[in-house]
Amino acid sequence: MDFLKFVILLIVSECLLGVFYYFITPKSIRKRKIIDYKSLLKGFVERMFLLIALVHNYPHAMTLFGTLKLATRLKRDGEGDKAKEALYNDFYLFGNFISITVAILYSYLYTKMIH
Repeated sequence: MDFLKFVILLIVSECLLGVFYYFITPKSIRKRKIIDYKSLLKGFVERMFLLIALVHNYPHAMTLFGTLKLATRLKRDGEGDKAKEALYNDFYLFGNFISITVAILYSYLYTKMIH
């Protein structure tokens, strides 16, 4: 029963996070006017990876996570809009901090509710 409560908590919090991310995303970097479900799914998978790693006492997986996020974000300086790129980088960093914080919170709640 506790596991079911935890899963319901995850689903509700992920839905709320999706709405939160939609409203904090600057309009200039939004691709569409609707919620980007692909990004939400990627964020969910990232948080589940971190949750599994933290629950199984592998905090060094956060280093791997950070490295992968950095590697996917690196790209050459192009002729693009520098102001828009800076805004995107700030949003990307802020979103990652929120995502990691939520994963740590999930880990804490999992240990309190399940174990």
